[in-house]
Amino acid sequence: MGTRRNRWSGLAFALGIGAAPAAASADDVRGTRSEQLTEREHEVAIVLGHGDATLTVRRTVHNGSEHHEQALFWIDVPEGAVANRLRTLGRFRGQPRWFEGELLEAETAAARYQELTGIGGYYPKDPALLSWRSPGLLALQVFPVAPETEKTVEYRLVMPMTYAGGRHRLTLPQLGTAKLPATITLFAEDARDRLFVDGNPVASGTRVEVSGLAELALARRRAPLVDGGLAVVPIRGDRALVHVDLEAKAQLGTIPSGARVVVAIDTSTSMDATDINAAITASRAYLEHFAGHDGQVEVLTFDRAVHASHGRFVPVATALADLATLDPVQKNGSHVDSVLVHATKLFAAEKRQRPRRLLVLTDTRVREALGEPRVRALAAATGAVVHLATVTSGADTLERTDDHPWTQVARGTGGVFWHAGVVGTDASAPDVRARFEEWARPVRIDRLSVAAKGLEDVLEVPDSLAEGERLQALAVVLRGPRRVVLEGELWSTPVETVLAPDRAEGTLWAGLAIGTAVRDELDEHELMTLAMRGRVVSPVTSYLAIEPGVRPSTEGLEPDESGMGSGFGRGSRVPQVRMAKAGVGRRPPDRAGFLRGEIRAALDACGGEDRTAKVVLQTTRFEIVEVDDVVLAGPASPTLSFCLREAVWDLELPGDFDDDWQRWTIEL
Repeated sequence: MGTRRNRWSGLAFALGIGAAPAAASADDVRGTRSEQLTEREHEVAIVLGHGDATLTVRRTVHNGSEHHEQALFWIDVPEGAVANRLRTLGRFRGQPRWFEGELLEAETAAARYQELTGIGGYYPKDPALLSWRSPGLLALQVFPVAPETEKTVEYRLVMPMTYAGGRHRLTLPQLGTAKLPATITLFAEDARDRLFVDGNPVASGTRVEVSGLAELALARRRAPLVDGGLAVVPIRGDRALVHVDLEAKAQLGTIPSGARVVVAIDTSTSMDATDINAAITASRAYLEHFAGHDGQVEVLTFDRAVHASHGRFVPVATALADLATLDPVQKNGSHVDSVLVHATKLFAAEKRQRPRRLLVLTDTRVREALGEPRVRALAAATGAVVHLATVTSGADTLERTDDHPWTQVARGTGGVFWHAGVVGTDASAPDVRARFEEWARPVRIDRLSVAAKGLEDVLEVPDSLAEGERLQALAVVLRGPRRVVLEGELWSTPVETVLAPDRAEGTLWAGLAIGTAVRDELDEHELMTLAMRGRVVSPVTSYLAIEPGVRPSTEGLEPDESGMGSGFGRGSRVPQVRMAKAGVGRRPPDRAGFLRGEIRAALDACGGEDRTAKVVLQTTRFEIVEVDDVVLAGPASPTLSFCLREAVWDLELPGDFDDDWQRWTIEL
């Protein structure tokens, strides 16, 4: 097999093809012979899944002319979409029947289409050919559409979805032609999931109006903490296509219902007054997340003594009001141990076991005798998830501080040591409230690591993975990984997800990769491997659907009418060129040998298995224009000579016969 450049350049041909639309803004549907072929229906059923979308497209054209017509579809597919099915609606024994397409090598499919649509032949078949033209452009040609009848075809596209904000999303352009936009119906693959169009919820089975661009989205009802998939597809030797996808669920943590929450603010003299105000603002932003969750709160301040607001748990609204008017008097002492003991007693006084949360805001400037082991033991005794934080006035920020000496105090309870910065005093400001939600529930996987052998250079792993976001990589690497392991923490709780190669995932991404830039990194063999695994149309594969013929056997397409053939352009529309009636774009090593084999087979079929002959014929490119002579050795046999001559006249020559004129003398 030659180089990709030489190989593919031989494919860029077509039979009498008209130029495609100049812009990829809409499909174009036309007839080969007249303008009386029009599209009547264009329906698209879109099924959103967990990572990919399937578009089943059904189109019906009507031929208003008096002749059998070929329908030509230029199909602008959405970005990243690939076609993995073709079928046509015909009749079998008087009943409607769908005829499935077969995925073939592109040149083979084009050759068969050309043969099946040609004039003559005793057993006409009616084909449809779906082929690659360029990235984002497919060609579909269907023959015949009988006079004053309709013809229905169906093809299927599959395309990847993005993932953001906990939803799988698909940006959909307007589908169809300028005259007939597609009618779109939206479904969820899993009936439990929720669907959205431009952010608005819709029911499965909803008709969708698309003018311009629309965002379709799916939110899962139930999802694991980290979902994902690993595709490893061997393509040649040690080279493998790898796709890895890791998706954090929409909400990594929830705010517990009925929680008992203690907020303890260090008001000792070591704290700057502006920092105390910042701590109060941060506390209010934190507590607002427990409103509506039946939570109750006690607010404590401490120096060398603990100052309780109520001595018991009160509703969130009451605690928020307390903080809004809090004007502490700073005193000496930072008895964190005392506030931990006090909180333990508050929790223990509850008759029912409820979720416990403790937030201690302090500068950690404490007496020497109060070492980390002592504080850690007291924190553990509370039975609560304990967050410790230093808060300063200044730049708005919230970050983990995993190297603080007291880090293990919080980690021992499942909490985190934080540093926060607050500007202003408006705790209800959306950005402030949203930032401190992370104290109320985990919203990201921190201390993130992903072990994926061979993907170190292509998978960028950040320090954390926020909820509703993903890590993804698609690449051709040496020896794809046997597994991918994600590790991290929700607050301080370990998280691990292990992905193993999945065959279904491999099949999906073998096809989807054809619609990405990875395609340009592959040679023909590798392209063929992926396309056949994924069952998709590609630069080297096409779908051909064939149904029993219904037209008169003598009415077919002239060579200059056949339409689009198997050619494609690399990044551009295909120009008008001529293509052989059948065949491929490569010159056979021996064209005379090709003729010799075909004529030998014809002579045998005529009953001359034991005869030899000499045949002289002329060709202009791929056409036989004259059979000058047919000479049989041995006894004269007009019947056999006539049969052989007729058979030679019926030969189909591949496009490799590209000389303007040539005479051939073939001796058997």
